[in-house]
Amino acid sequence: MAVTVMVHAKLRDPASAQQLHDSVTGATRDAAMAAGDLSHKTFLDPQDPTRFLGIDIWESPEKFQAFASNPQIAEFFGGLFDGQPEVSVWVDSGWNAW
Repeated sequence: MAVTVMVHAKLRDPASAQQLHDSVTGATRDAAMAAGDLSHKTFLDPQDPTRFLGIDIWESPEKFQAFASNPQIAEFFGGLFDGQPEVSVWVDSGWNAW
């Protein structure tokens, strides 16, 4: 069952965050997709550009957990975020959507 993973966090350094993010995700995109990451989107709060929201769709919660438990991913989050990100996992409700 596919899951939506939401990451809320405060950026450590907004001036360099995009460069770090794009460098790491550019290098790991193929591995993430092979591990089951179907999509990756990022957003910033227009009122406070230090507030970050990442939304990924994963093939399963197990595949997400396996990828997220990689120490290199934790290191990446540590460089990008000021403190621990809030990570939540969601499933599709099956309700009408558009």
